[in-house]
Amino acid sequence: MSPEPQAGLSQEEAMDIEKKIESSDSDFEYDLKAPGLFNQTDLNDLIRDLGLSKSASEILASRLKERNLVTKETRISYYRTKERNLLKYFAEEDNFVFCKDISGLMAAMRLKNYTSNEWRLFIDSSKRSLKCVLLHNGNKLGSLPIANSTKAKEEYTTIALILGKIKYEEHKWLICVDLKMVSFLLGQQGGYTKYPCFLCLWDSRAKSQHWTKRDWPPRVALVPGE
Repeated sequence: MSPEPQAGLSQEEAMDIEKKIESSDSDFEYDLKAPGLFNQTDLNDLIRDLGLSKSASEILASRLKERNLVTKETRISYYRTKERNLLKYFAEEDNFVFCKDISGLMAAMRLKNYTSNEWRLFIDSSKRSLKCVLLHNGNKLGSLPIANSTKAKEEYTTIALILGKIKYEEHKWLICVDLKMVSFLLGQQGGYTKYPCFLCLWDSRAKSQHWTKRDWPPRVALVPGE
């Protein structure tokens, strides 16, 4: 079937244009590039950015391997025991799991230029758990959990125990806590049930005055009974 001549063109000119179009179509080549495969390092970075758990990481790696999107050297089982190299820096004693070698852990995490004044110690206590986490100043690096317990009691002796185990006196981090934890650190929890505040003599038992009395006498001593 001859092509319909376009306005201003003869039938021969229209057929010549049609042949050129068909010729150019046959010479067209698709630019199909091979997909970039994930190696172990690339896959680890992706999983870290997504914040996946161990089981979710293994599922993702398995799905990518099924579609041939990972290199031959990439191991799916890597995520089952990825913490194995770090276990030697931790210990379990007195209902606590804690880091016994902070400097070694930092080196294993590729933080060779570790200085304690660039980190601060965050302590969080609740009825369910007690945890200690190192936070980097400026948040340029991720947080680093160094102690945890789900059985320890919420009291001064517990806080003193864990500070000793993580060798706080050796590192002297700046401590970040809430006011309740400040009372624990000052040793008030055992002797100041009536006056729990470390700043003033706020009477916890005078409930009738909690919403009416604004000014309380300042605390002048941190000795139980005074």
